[in-house]
Amino acid sequence: MIPIKSISVNECWQGRRFATPKYKDFTKDMLRVMPNREVIKGNVHLKITLYLKSVLRGDIDNFVKPIVDCIVKKGWIEDDRFIQKMEVEKIKSDLDSIEIELKNLKTNN
Repeated sequence: MIPIKSISVNECWQGRRFATPKYKDFTKDMLRVMPNREVIKGNVHLKITLYLKSVLRGDIDNFVKPIVDCIVKKGWIEDDRFIQKMEVEKIKSDLDSIEIELKNLKTNN
């Protein structure tokens, strides 16, 4: 165990950050192809599987935030602060794609 309070990525940089055209296109495309579903209320377990042509492409944690932003914008969960457990995996594949699984967790605030 490391006795240090962790910080969020939002606390790591000063100044405003602006969405790039690539991020805006990604968000638009994701929201278009993500199916509508009933919102999961309360704490959730999120599993993201990234199917990539190259598993060495990009740091695994850098893929997470844009996907989570889309999950919230699409209304699959109330807010990303309710994600209490997360699994992320990169798998080599001939086709780049994303698989998202959400499960409701018992409330443990």
